[in-house]
Amino acid sequence: MAVHNTSDFTFTVDSTAVAGIVDATVTLNTETVDVTELGNTARTYVAGITNGTASGNLYYDIGDAGVAALQAAALSGAEIACVFTLYTSTTITANAIVTSWTPSVAIADVVRVAFELQFTGTVSDA
Repeated sequence: MAVHNTSDFTFTVDSTAVAGIVDATVTLNTETVDVTELGNTARTYVAGITNGTASGNLYYDIGDAGVAALQAAALSGAEIACVFTLYTSTTITANAIVTSWTPSVAIADVVRVAFELQFTGTVSDA
């Protein structure tokens, strides 16, 4: 079994790499539409609208241009262009809105930020 770590994962915001990623999750969803006809005894579905989200935690380094761009989007509500490159070299590209930006710190620890993104428009993978 292959083991992968964050060195196998990259995240960019508006073409700028975001440093200090601790963990991240990308979720892609497809809604289903019920197209069952009267008289059928089993439900039938077709694919509907697709959407996605991303979330994660990072070390807060405002000196990092990627972290600064993510924070600026959180504060302004601006749409950002995101690219996630997974360990398989699969690239997920989407525009997103930062829906949550939550800095936190504990005694004898570094400042971290939890973030959440809502994808908007077309999501592509290659």
